[in-house]
Amino acid sequence: GLWGLVNNAGISTFGEVEFASLDNYKEVAEVNLWGTVRVTKAFLPLIRRAKGRVVNITSMLGRMVSPSRSCYCVSKFGVAAFSDCLRQEMYRWGVRVILIEPGNFVAA
Repeated sequence: GLWGLVNNAGISTFGEVEFASLDNYKEVAEVNLWGTVRVTKAFLPLIRRAKGRVVNITSMLGRMVSPSRSCYCVSKFGVAAFSDCLRQEMYRWGVRVILIEPGNFVAA
């Protein structure tokens, strides 16, 4: 079986809403949101059988916004909502869903 799953893949783009293309939004969401959904759904039966854990890494930008980061914020808000729904659905199965929302780390 499989006891734990960690979804940590993520990409970002920068640009104000007016100038960010729909393709930018789609590309970021494809990795950050839909990638998390696809991988979780693929492994959830094994996790459920093991009464395991799903850990999703998002960002503080999944709860609050930042100018010029709308593509990223939209995708991370989606991951946060997905995680919150999944947590409630998996409770009865003994599966824990953990959401980690790191802050802004800038390399020196």
